[in-house]
Amino acid sequence: MSACEELREYVREIAEIHSAVALGAWDQRTHMPERGAEARAKVLGRLERMAFERVVSDRMGELLAAAERDGVCSEVDQALIRVWKREHTRNRAVPPALYQKFVETTSRAETVWEKAKAASDFALFRPHLAEVVDLVREMAKLIGYRESPYDALLDEYEPGMTVAALRPLLGSLRERLVAFLKELSRGKPPRELPAGTYPLDAQKRFCRETLTWIGYDFQAGRLDDSAHPFTIGIGLGDVRVTNRYQDDDPFPGLFGALHEGGHALYGQGNDPELAWTGLAGGASFGIHESQSRFWENQIGRSLPFWRYAHPHLVRHFPGLARAKPEDVWRHVNRVEPSLIRVEADEVTYNLHICLRFELEVDLVEGRLEVDELPARWNRAMADYLGVTPPDDARGVLQDVHWSGGMFGYFPSYTLGNLYAAQIADAAERAIPGLWAKVEAGEFAPIRGWLWEEVHRHGRVFLPEDLVRRVTGSGLGAEPFLHYIRRKYGEVYGLSGP
Repeated sequence: MSACEELREYVREIAEIHSAVALGAWDQRTHMPERGAEARAKVLGRLERMAFERVVSDRMGELLAAAERDGVCSEVDQALIRVWKREHTRNRAVPPALYQKFVETTSRAETVWEKAKAASDFALFRPHLAEVVDLVREMAKLIGYRESPYDALLDEYEPGMTVAALRPLLGSLRERLVAFLKELSRGKPPRELPAGTYPLDAQKRFCRETLTWIGYDFQAGRLDDSAHPFTIGIGLGDVRVTNRYQDDDPFPGLFGALHEGGHALYGQGNDPELAWTGLAGGASFGIHESQSRFWENQIGRSLPFWRYAHPHLVRHFPGLARAKPEDVWRHVNRVEPSLIRVEADEVTYNLHICLRFELEVDLVEGRLEVDELPARWNRAMADYLGVTPPDDARGVLQDVHWSGGMFGYFPSYTLGNLYAAQIADAAERAIPGLWAKVEAGEFAPIRGWLWEEVHRHGRVFLPEDLVRRVTGSGLGAEPFLHYIRRKYGEVYGLSGP
């Protein structure tokens, strides 16, 4: 057995443990009874510690060194060495007992967050979040960083990204989006569709149908309800999505399904060779987010999509029969500063991320304490978006991420928006008649192109390398800004490019 084969066998058990953890986490957020929370936290903590101890073990170090010396590994095995060497080095800085405590603490915190959000009571969640923040700060210090402790956390989700790189990117994006918002205010706002009630059962059927259109394989996944929509890969042939719905508006549920479906197509499209290697998934969280944004926004909020989807929408919701496809397209592309990130329009969405980025950096660097979060959040919402949350549920408690200790994750959403615009440009160049195919409901060519260019590679390539392979250039904001100006200029009747 070669050194690379030995390494593959060793990491397979880690991947299998992670599969069990994912199944437990999915159940916790969908079907687990409330009184099972404490036992689930203990079990997940134990399983995560088992996997963690294997990652940081001396044996892992020996296998990685032997595989590097071997020098005859395939491209996939070279990626295997790169990814697990990074995991080994990064996690070896954190004691197993501390990591187990982190997993148990975040598992409990997520259960309390759900209660606190339902009650709109930050005080209920505050002590749990304070404990999570303390652990995150401690782990960042142990992992190490050059400039900001937040860099150590950010690198977990977007390898190589730093606060120093993000600040100017987000600052410039914010400045130009705010200026564009002022331009849109001089345009003609789209007319809203008539208010109504949209039965949840009909919404769920429609969402299931749209997931089928884009190629989500229900023989290799599920669609369930959860407080916060998510996608989770359990293992080869099992990538699940969840969603939530509003009975007064069918579109948040629809776009939630398309968003999570984009994530799931990435997982379902990984080359089977990557199973149990740790290379399944996405090149980074930003690249993963680009796939959800591509299907949700570039496709799902396009006029060709609604020319195809309109009769299906009306079949499920007859009350919308008088609305033309163009009416629906304009309605779902309205721009209006809003309270909820996941329901924000494309123009203002990144402002929500700017807000969270600044709060996270200040929390981790110690300039902001947990007790101050609700007030600071509300002030920032007023400054960034001109709206103030009336309660904690629609303010500081709206996201699940902090309960899970996922500090450094939020910037991935903006990076995903930027990557998605670049990938969409590349798709238009590569697929003849792309928009005619969308209008005809022919999504298979798009899915096939994404599979070939992005999905099948999993984590084999670093994000910067993958983007250059697909688009011919590195990360940049210009394609996104051009896309926004072009589409929303048309929606709002603005003249010029």
